[in-house]
Amino acid sequence: MATPDPKDAERPWWEQGEEPDYRATLANERTFLAWTRTSLALLAGSLAILPLGGVAPFRLRLALSAYLITLAMATAVTGYVQWRRRQHRMRLRRPLGHSVWQAALLLAFLLLGALVCAVVATGSG
Repeated sequence: MATPDPKDAERPWWEQGEEPDYRATLANERTFLAWTRTSLALLAGSLAILPLGGVAPFRLRLALSAYLITLAMATAVTGYVQWRRRQHRMRLRRPLGHSVWQAALLLAFLLLGALVCAVVATGSG
């Protein structure tokens, strides 16, 4: 691990430490873009659910759509936070570490699965 530069505290995070290997930077950026694509897919899904009148009652479709929008926003924010944290850690030559956000999103996606099952069960009756 590199010795911290005392002047680093005065600089913005993207100028602290040293420039990481460009391959690691590009890999980190690709991961961020994957988070962004996932967020956009969730947002598109939220819009696709609303017009499906024969599938479930409107209020249930609206709730599922709102949940998907919330999940899309959480995914986008998580992607940015992960990208920034990892980029900063790479600049300082520190371990990348982990985050509880992935576990929280896993639970949110499991709840999404339960909501989709509720929508399908309600519409088939």
